[in-house]
This record gives sequence, C-alpha cells and structure tokens, in this order.
Amino acid sequence: MNNTTILKSKKKKIKLLIVDDNNNNRAAINYWLEEENYETLHATNGISALKICETFLPDIILLDYNLPDLDGIEVCQKIRSNKALPFIPIIMMSSYAPEANIIALEQGADDFIVMPVQATELKSRIKATLRLKEAIYESLELSKENKKLQEIDKIKSNFISKVSHELKTPLHSILGYADILLGGLQGDLNYPQKLMTKQIQDAGEQLLTLINQLLDFDNIEKKGNDPQCEILDVEGIFNYLSQVTSPVAMKKKINLTFVAEDKNIQFESDKTMVNKILLNIISNSIKFSNENTKVLISAKDHQGLVVEFKIQDEGIGIEKTNIAYIFDRFWQADDSITRAHGGLGIGLALAKKLITILGGQIFVESKPNKGSTFRVLFPKESKNSTQISTLSLENVV
Repeated sequence: MNNTTILKSKKKKIKLLIVDDNNNNRAAINYWLEEENYETLHATNGISALKICETFLPDIILLDYNLPDLDGIEVCQKIRSNKALPFIPIIMMSSYAPEANIIALEQGADDFIVMPVQATELKSRIKATLRLKEAIYESLELSKENKKLQEIDKIKSNFISKVSHELKTPLHSILGYADILLGGLQGDLNYPQKLMTKQIQDAGEQLLTLINQLLDFDNIEKKGNDPQCEILDVEGIFNYLSQVTSPVAMKKKINLTFVAEDKNIQFESDKTMVNKILLNIISNSIKFSNENTKVLISAKDHQGLVVEFKIQDEGIGIEKTNIAYIFDRFWQADDSITRAHGGLGIGLALAKKLITILGGQIFVESKPNKGSTFRVLFPKESKNSTQISTLSLENVV
C-alpha cells in the first residue's frame, strides 16, 4: 500500500443519502459515485429518509421530487423545520414536473437537477453544494466565536468599570489628604516631607487621569455619546489646554507653544469632547518628548469648512509599521514592564473614538527619533458632523 492509498483510506467519507423509489436511479447514482469519497445511504420513501436523517445525520441529500408517501417537498420542509438537525444541503431531483424547480428552491432545497443527468454534472453539483455547506458552517463558527468574544469583552468592560469606580473613592481621599498636608493645615512640613507628599499627589493625579480615561472609554463603548454642540472659539480652547498641560510640560522643560494661524477661529462642536481629544493628544506628545524640546499646537481655518488643529512634537516618534495600531485600545509600542513611559495605551484610542463621534478625522505623520505630527480636523458646523465631506478633505490634505 503506497502513501497515497493510506491517506485516501484515512480521509473521512462523506455520507450521502439518496432518496428515490426508483431502484435503477439509485443504482446508477451509486455506480457513478463509487470512485468518490462517499458513503451512500439509501431510502425508497420520505418516512425512511426522515428516520435516516435523524439516525445517521447525512452530509448531503439527493431527494426525489416524487415519492410514494411524503413527496420531496414535504420531506424537505420537515428536515428544514427539525431544529435538532444541523444544516444538511438538499439537492432535489425530478424527471419532469412543471415549475418543480421553483417550488423546490422556495421550500428549502439548495439545488435542483432535472433527470436524467450526466455523471459529470451530478458530481460537480454535489461538490458545489458541499462547498456551500462548508462556507455556511465556517460562517456559523465565526458567528459563535464573535459572540463569545463579545461576551468576554462585556465581562471585561464591566470589570474595568466596577474596578475603576471602586478605585476613585480611596484615590480622592489620598489626593485630599495630600492637599491638606501641602497646604499646611496640619502643620508645616519640612522640605523632604513636602517633596514626598508632592510625589504622592502627582502619582495620584496620574492614576486618576488613567481611571477617568477608562471610564470615558467604557461609557462611549456602552452608551455611545450624543454631542452637545455649541459655538467654540479656539482662543478659549487654547487657554484651557495651556492651563492643564503647562505644569506637566514645565517639569520636563518642554517649550509648549499655542498658535492660532487665523484670527477669531470658531466652530460648532461639543466642548467637552473637543477638549478631551486635544488634551489626550497633547499629553501624549509631552509624555513621549525628551527634556528641552518643544511641542507646537496650532489651529487653522480651512475656507470656512474645516478647523484643523496640528500638534507637532520632537519626541521619540513612531515606527511606520506601528502607526496603524496607535489608535487601538491598550496598544503600546513597548509593552514590557520595564518600559520608559507609563500609561495604559488608551488616550489616543479615546481621542479617535470621540473624533469619529464628532464627524471629524485624525491623521498622523511620524519618524523615529524625529517626532510626530497629529492633525485633527473638525467640521465647522455640527450639521455636517456626521462626516467631513470629500471636498473639505481635498482642501486640507
């Protein structure tokens, strides 16, 4: 016995049920398929066919349209309505019956053959129908896997939400006591004590920022978000961003500069979302910049259609192969426990989610060790916030 024969013998045979009260038809089909990898089962009437289906679970059925007890249509309907059976492809056969092919296909058959049929056509029809079955099974398996992943994601999301809420309460207490100590309400602290208390406060605020990011992302994932739009001016946005980010930039000796390239730039959007988007990107640029470098934040009005914010840094940059992943939740270029930069990798993912809700877009250009440029585009009017038009983008890109 050669290797080919061994492999062929080990291959699982396909169970094919032939339902026909004509002995000659069954014999001919059996003869044509004997060289193929089929295990043929035979039934001469509809009742026997249904019993065989429940007992042996055939992989495919060749079903005669005209049977002595239940006709082929009734058999097909009963197979399709039996929830205990998996999907079994059915090829209906008939020598002559007006509109039989239409009726058969409407009642659940997957193919129809007019008898007599050539052996080559029959084999091809069976193989094509089996491919259909395989595709359906693969689709069902993917659907099951997706459902499992959705359930796991839901459990994970609920866990993150509950843990985040539970962490906030003691964290607020820690930050409150740190404020009391630094304010001297419990007596003056010496320099080392002040330094350590300030470190506690800084670490607590960093942790609070991470928790708030997690909760923001979780709320968007669960509920979505309806923008509360109002007229915003760039100067007010820059004032807020400067107040929040300047202390962190000063610690790293980073020159943080805000520039409005046009006067009195205004646009209609959700203030809270816009601030979160830009704050996350600027904070990311500061985090990945070295000391004594600069971060430039600029804004420009493009022909009254789009407002563009540009955040340019001189940081470590991003590898070209990684740019496609930077907006993925929890993704980090360096995910080792010894990485130089902290964080959960959620800030940019949150920014991407929010900019999508507002109908804007975000682009990134970066070179390793040269820095990154983030371009954030907001539509000028909220009524266009479902999507920035192609025309608008052509004027910007």
